[in-house]
Amino acid sequence: MFHLFTLVSFLALYTSALSFGSLAFQFIERVFPDPLSYGYGRMFGGGHNAIAGLIVAFPLYVFLMRSIWKETKGNAKNLESRVRTWFTYITLVVVAGIMLGDLIAVVSSVLGGELALRFMLKALTIFTIAGAIFSYYLHDLKRKAEDSFSSRAKAFSGIVAALALVFIAYGIVLTGTPGQQRALQFDQRRVSDLQQISYSIDSYWQNSGKLPASFEDLKGQPYSYIQSVTDPKTEVAYEYRALGDKSYELCAAFETDSSKIAVRVKAQVPFSEQSWDHAIGRACFEREVQELRKDAMPSLR
Repeated sequence: MFHLFTLVSFLALYTSALSFGSLAFQFIERVFPDPLSYGYGRMFGGGHNAIAGLIVAFPLYVFLMRSIWKETKGNAKNLESRVRTWFTYITLVVVAGIMLGDLIAVVSSVLGGELALRFMLKALTIFTIAGAIFSYYLHDLKRKAEDSFSSRAKAFSGIVAALALVFIAYGIVLTGTPGQQRALQFDQRRVSDLQQISYSIDSYWQNSGKLPASFEDLKGQPYSYIQSVTDPKTEVAYEYRALGDKSYELCAAFETDSSKIAVRVKAQVPFSEQSWDHAIGRACFEREVQELRKDAMPSLR
């Protein structure tokens, strides 16, 4: 059981370190945004994985290390276990390599004239995490079975635990609570449905020269697909109304404010994309039929 705990503890360590680094990167990118970055921030995807990884792996790592410490306290055989020793050495070598590569990247960047603060902070983050792991395991490798858990080690563990809690809380605030994420997913589904309906209306107008009278007319349209014409949560049909020969209106009820979401993740919308911005509640979008250019259609030869 001791060897199993040792192996799993290193796995939990690697997961925790990667998750912690990922969340630190998200914080740096938010405070020091890159004007060349495009689209939604990674917090919508990788951030959730990093938060989950830290929530699961870090407490597991703490638990396993406490168990391992008890098993090695006064037990020289477990302390000098080959499994523990070899994995400690492997970790030290890997971490040392990361630190060396990180320093080389920084020096290379400076020599190349790149002094971007964001890059330097990310490099410092990597070096700090790797350095902390290296220092702890180098100290742990030298300790003896009769040694007690030093006050310095306790302080170091407390600081790491506090930072982990801070970054978990930060990640949840930035990405939103599970309930907020659920509401956002419903709104993303609504926007996707409206986009599909809009494309299908364009196709219908292209084929018939007029707007459809209702959603029923859109069934069976070639080269178009509508997943649903009803709200995914309430199952109430979306609203459609013709405004003119080529203009129409689509309406739906939303649970989130897209402008606040965009500000929170610093989202940037491509200039060619139609706006589907909405507030909380009922929102309507006026659209003009987009004619398809025949000369723009790809040909197969």
